[in-house]
Amino acid sequence: MATMVLPREEKLSQDEIVLGTKAVIQGLETLRGEHRALLAPLASHEAGEAEPGSQERCLLLRRSLEAIELGLGEAQVILALSSHLGAVESEKQKLRAQVRRLVQENQWLREELAGTQQKLQRSEQAVAQLEEEKQHLLFMSQIRKLDEDASPNEEKGDVPKDSLDD
Repeated sequence: MATMVLPREEKLSQDEIVLGTKAVIQGLETLRGEHRALLAPLASHEAGEAEPGSQERCLLLRRSLEAIELGLGEAQVILALSSHLGAVESEKQKLRAQVRRLVQENQWLREELAGTQQKLQRSEQAVAQLEEEKQHLLFMSQIRKLDEDASPNEEKGDVPKDSLDD
């Protein structure tokens, strides 16, 4: 099996790491199968001690098989982590889009509120002006009533024109 040696400055993308990990998993699974195939006859002969050193080879194959299993487990963890990171990144992008939409909506609502506040201010000014006009008209109405009330009294107590002319 060939190992990949990369310079430290070269960065691998997540996709490259996933593809490399999948290739390593395939290689490790093949190696695991080979080790199991080698271990099966040795394990059956182990009880009979057919060959000297078979027990030692069997022990070495088991250790190697454990290391292969560990490597496969770690590779599966890397793939699961990559999948999880992809899901997190996707969720992050969705949330960013939602934040942008909410910022736009917030700006629109602020503009609507400002327009509504201006309308309210104009309406309040119009109401105040109408109240003033109403007060003025009531005042004028009261003055007219007073004038009308005073006019009949003047007519009753009319002083002859001649006396005024005098």
